[in-house]
Amino acid sequence: MSYLEGTIKKMLPKTYIRKHVAHEIYVAISHFKDMVPKMDKYIYNDGTAKDLMSLTGTIPALFADNTYNIPICLWIEESYPETAPICYVRPTR
Repeated sequence: MSYLEGTIKKMLPKTYIRKHVAHEIYVAISHFKDMVPKMDKYIYNDGTAKDLMSLTGTIPALFADNTYNIPICLWIEESYPETAPICYVRPTR
């Protein structure tokens, strides 16, 4: 386990499968260097809030021979990997 992966594992509450989730996040940020992991408050559609791990940043997308950096946010629920991450595109000007 790398230092960064260990740091991510320490960020995660014990309600997560910490070793697995930390490794998955480490792999993602190794491929997408602009992604930043952090614990943040997620507001569900019914108004309830919960602290979840998020990955925020941009991912490159090739379209018509041009690369566009798409701003996204992935929310990883405590039940991951049983449930898929919640994904949003965060439009910018």
